[in-house]
Amino acid sequence: MRLWLAIALAAALLAACGAPALAVPSLGGPTGIVALPTARVAPADEWQSAVGYRNFRAGFMYGGPIDVSLWSFQLLKGVSSDAELWVAFTRASDGEDTEIWEYGGKYQLGEHLIPRSGILAGTDIAIGLSLGRWADALSMYDSELFFTDKRLLRAYFAITKQLSPPYTGEWPWDIGTQTRIVGTLGLLYLQVSPDLGDRETLLKWFLGLEIIGTGRITFATEYRAKESDLEDDPIFSTLLRYMVDDQMDLEFGLTNASPIGLGLGDQDLFLRLTYSVPLISY
Repeated sequence: MRLWLAIALAAALLAACGAPALAVPSLGGPTGIVALPTARVAPADEWQSAVGYRNFRAGFMYGGPIDVSLWSFQLLKGVSSDAELWVAFTRASDGEDTEIWEYGGKYQLGEHLIPRSGILAGTDIAIGLSLGRWADALSMYDSELFFTDKRLLRAYFAITKQLSPPYTGEWPWDIGTQTRIVGTLGLLYLQVSPDLGDRETLLKWFLGLEIIGTGRITFATEYRAKESDLEDDPIFSTLLRYMVDDQMDLEFGLTNASPIGLGLGDQDLFLRLTYSVPLISY
């Protein structure tokens, strides 16, 4: 908790010199903050990639908690001005190696589907869907079923709006001339279907907040409400993003999101490198 508070306070102090927002993949795969999506989509003229590492303690096996290390990789591509596709791979190990694959996409809803007026003026609105599989899933959720495959289904609806400075007709997403505050509100559905055992589902709202300015540091945080029957705690994450150059970012932060997006009991540090590869037009 003290480490989290130190990060949050440092981020608040540095927010005035934050970096322009980049549409980068979240830990879960789609463009987002840490484990939860936003309504933005990746640009169609570049590939977005990220690699990250995390170590945490979760679940119980043989009478005690298990240490789990995670290496994750995400690759994301905008396929039009309003859609993106992505793939995410995670290798999880608690002494035995297991793998999680997820594939998904996100689509922004245009004004012909949802008119932008009043409170919706200057917003991005998107829906997303992904499918995945955790082969030989670890025992952190099933103390009696040590190894079983889990199928994953995730769907969401998200609204992202720039809260400050006030909307004047067009958001300067790519070029930051002053500090910006961007908020996200959404609804997430998650279904986990093990080959052995009962299916588990949740449907919960989530929030995100990003403080973005004109320098090289961005602060962001997110929250998803708890499903009491499935999770130890609601999901809560925070990060600092340092823009190395126009193509590369370094991220570090804290999250209690599990590899499949359920809330664990402890906050753990993660480190990530994100990199964008622009496409060359001839």
